[in-house]
Amino acid sequence: MSQTAVARLLTTGLHCQSCSMLVKMELEDLGGVESAVADFVSGMTEVTYDPEQVTVDDLVAAVVRAGYGAQVA
Repeated sequence: MSQTAVARLLTTGLHCQSCSMLVKMELEDLGGVESAVADFVSGMTEVTYDPEQVTVDDLVAAVVRAGYGAQVA
């Protein structure tokens, strides 16, 4: 069984709870992502994932696909 890792991303462009939900859904659609929490107030997104299945670059790309900016915090 693989170990999980946690990535914290500074996510820009989040304005409301709906924005947070879009980011969460896009991230959780990735194979290897266990959970994602996007906080529009702080702009922080925390993702628990399996690093053998998905990379931090994949996580950032998923946030960008959702229409927001992201970088490792």
